[in-house]
This record gives sequence, C-alpha cells and structure tokens, in this order.
Amino acid sequence: MSEEVKRCKKCNKILPTGYKHKYCENCRSEQAHAVKNGIKAAGGIALSAVLLVVSAGKFGGKKS
Repeated sequence: MSEEVKRCKKCNKILPTGYKHKYCENCRSEQAHAVKNGIKAAGGIALSAVLLVVSAGKFGGKKS
C-alpha cells in the first residue's frame, strides 16, 4: 500500500508523510505574517478614526 503524495496547496512542495496541514511551513508562516500585518493596519486606521472624532474641533479651529 502506497500513500498518495501530499503537496502544499500554494507552492506545490511535497509535504512529509503524516503532515497534518495543507500548506508547507514556509507558506503558513507567510500567511501568518500577512494576517498579522493586516490586523496592525486595520488597528492603525481605527485608532486614527477614533482620534479624529475625539479631537474634532479642538485643533486648527477658527480663531475668534
């Protein structure tokens, strides 16, 4: 009985026998970094929006 050769879904690299993931370690790491950077960017945008709302009218307003 021969097992079917498993390959990474992204880069098509042959995966070790008994490997439980669909992606190789390198592709999994790249995906984790992309998600992490996306969360950081979304957090930065949200923080900027909150600061803009909180500081609305306090800076750069009209002088009487």
